[in-house]
Amino acid sequence: MSIFRSTNPADFDDIDGIVVSESAPPSAIQGASTNTVIMCGQFPSGPTTLTEIGSTGELQDLYGKSNTYKGSIALKNKKFGALKLIRVVAADAVKALLTVDGASGACVTFTAKYFGARGNSITVTIAAATTSGRKYTIKDTHADATLPTEIYDDVSTATAAAALPFANSKLVTVVLVQEDEEPTIAVAAALAAGTDGTVADADYQTAIDKAGVEGAGSIIFFDENNATRNGYIKTHCADMQDKVGVMSDGVPATDVAATANAAAIVAVATKRDSDGRLIYAFNPVKTVIAGVEVTTDPASWIASILSLTHPSVDPAFAKNTQYLAGVTGLKYTLTRTHYIALKNAGICAFEYDSDIGFKLKSGITTQILDTSKISILRRRMADFLTQSTGRFLKNYQNATNNVGNRNAVKAAFLTFIAQQERDGVLPKDVEVKTGVAKLVDTDSLNTDDSIGLGFFYVLYKQRIYSSMRYIILQAEIGETVTVTEA
Repeated sequence: MSIFRSTNPADFDDIDGIVVSESAPPSAIQGASTNTVIMCGQFPSGPTTLTEIGSTGELQDLYGKSNTYKGSIALKNKKFGALKLIRVVAADAVKALLTVDGASGACVTFTAKYFGARGNSITVTIAAATTSGRKYTIKDTHADATLPTEIYDDVSTATAAAALPFANSKLVTVVLVQEDEEPTIAVAAALAAGTDGTVADADYQTAIDKAGVEGAGSIIFFDENNATRNGYIKTHCADMQDKVGVMSDGVPATDVAATANAAAIVAVATKRDSDGRLIYAFNPVKTVIAGVEVTTDPASWIASILSLTHPSVDPAFAKNTQYLAGVTGLKYTLTRTHYIALKNAGICAFEYDSDIGFKLKSGITTQILDTSKISILRRRMADFLTQSTGRFLKNYQNATNNVGNRNAVKAAFLTFIAQQERDGVLPKDVEVKTGVAKLVDTDSLNTDDSIGLGFFYVLYKQRIYSSMRYIILQAEIGETVTVTEA
């Protein structure tokens, strides 16, 4: 008799023989990703869905190679740990279109893959086929084109399936209007009537709603901000509870630092939340694009830093200046008094330190009332720990509520914490002078009644590292100083 495989104990004594009961070791907690940035922005081309970008080449192929569109500018001269884009498209945007005729009229229509005026650069050439039908050459003639010319030979309109050769086109979608009739041979003709339309604030609302998916990303921002759009980010972060939102009020028109400073302090007053998920960026950043120095929205620069650093690292850490190599200047030269006022208002501002370079002055959220939720570090670490452990607990959903499973959960938590301690992410017990650094309790909150009702409580308390925000050198130096041992 062959070996029987089963994990059901009721099967073990059905009949004499060999039963193999295979099981995997207990699941371990994996650290949640915290470096995925989602940007909603304007591009000359590209999809309007949430799309992950794997390389610069993929970015340019999908969204165009531009130095003028806001979304393109927001990505220039900086890196991101992981990047997802949602293209903002105006409600009145139109796709470029070309209809080619056959002997009896309209025969085939070519529509640009994406909305916008960029589609007007696509041309279609129709020539005699090598064997039968027609040969189609589809080309993006724009000066910044990166996609190769597409050639489809021996395509016949004999059946509706004739459109299938175009299914993988990265430039157009094709619809057969007239079957059993080939289009007239013609020189290159351009698609026309494509337009970007006029982007309104509401279009950003449409875009950010597409990021309303659990686990889609951990940081979200817009390429261009104003008070209304900041409100969309605030609402999104409150609804989703798994992201931090970076906002600003863009690049102020005024060149007077004190005026811009005061305006930012007024504006941030309505950009607070109860969870410390909102970051208000200030002091527009200068960078060189296509040989010209331009002033850019500071939100994208903070989002870049967050995506390149572990959540246990304060974004204002001095060594994070390495991620700002593309910065050439700041719009405003602010004084110590300015920075104090900004910090007290919950504003994360850029500064220039002659010994270090460009960096953030205060790694804080807009939450100024609850002192335990002020730092960006605290918010990101709380998300990292709860998302990591929360996803692990899905393995036990509806499992038998017995002491073995409860102990297995506790063991996994302690193993995960120990690894974070070894990595220097979490403090060890010996680093706490009064008490311990963590508590994982799967017993005290679980009573006979609660277990009977299907509840399983895990009490998890964790101390995290703070950052050295205030370094005080207490020095006594002079001719009369004497030092004696106690």
